[in-house]
Amino acid sequence: MAGGTATLERPTSPAAPAPRAAPAGRVERRAVWWAACLICGGLTGLALAVVGTLRGARPSRRRVLIVVWCTVVQAVLALAFAVLGPGAQMRPCTGAGEGGGVWQTARTVLNAPVSGAALLYAAGEGGDMYHCAANGTTAVVLDDGFARAGTMYGTVFLTDQRAETQSPRMRKLSEHEARHSDQWALGSLLAGPAAFPALYAADEVFFPGAYNHFEQAAGLEDGGYDPPPDSPPAAGRLAVLSVGVLVGYTLAVSPGRRRPAPAARRGPVPTALHDPGAAHGPERRKSAVRR
Repeated sequence: MAGGTATLERPTSPAAPAPRAAPAGRVERRAVWWAACLICGGLTGLALAVVGTLRGARPSRRRVLIVVWCTVVQAVLALAFAVLGPGAQMRPCTGAGEGGGVWQTARTVLNAPVSGAALLYAAGEGGDMYHCAANGTTAVVLDDGFARAGTMYGTVFLTDQRAETQSPRMRKLSEHEARHSDQWALGSLLAGPAAFPALYAADEVFFPGAYNHFEQAAGLEDGGYDPPPDSPPAAGRLAVLSVGVLVGYTLAVSPGRRRPAPAARRGPVPTALHDPGAAHGPERRKSAVRR
């Protein structure tokens, strides 16, 4: 035996690599991408971008170009609103409420791109522009570019009437259009600046005029609409029926409601598959043996 005592040393396992932190540049790119999706698609666009990033999916080049183009256009229009808006005179319009407030400021920011587009059009047409001190909207008197008594684009009201005239009719109209401005801002917050006009146009196709649900939410009497009959138009009833049928069909054929097909049971394999001679009876097997 050896004079010394042998010691067994356990092999040391290699140290686990430390988790690598995401590069700072990648984090910044993600933040910029999420911000752009928020500007273009509101909270819906932001949610889709975050989910895609967490899944490891990379946006296509086409989607990136669309989002970048949309962001740049909105930034330019918002800048136009910031430049042209302060040039309007402040007049005591007959809207309801007091000036200022958190929601009024947020509404102005959310509607800035749409408002900027309206002010650019108004400046090209040479309209008379002024601010309404009470409800924070901007009115522009023009000869065209609007429907009915006027149209609200963001926080800009294009009309051929002067909203600062002291009359109950104009006070109600100013309140009605301010509610449309709230609808614009809410649509932009949830799904981008194109959400409200798209929903309004779709509603107007099936529920025109006083039947339009956005007009009803803004106040029919304040907007100068006559109360409609109780029954909706035929196109609206057909649209509701079609949506109901589509939803019912989708639920009926959804994967969660489909019954799995019964699995085929394996029975005994026929003898003919193993013994070719079994299909012709014992006579053929006997003849094969004699040969």
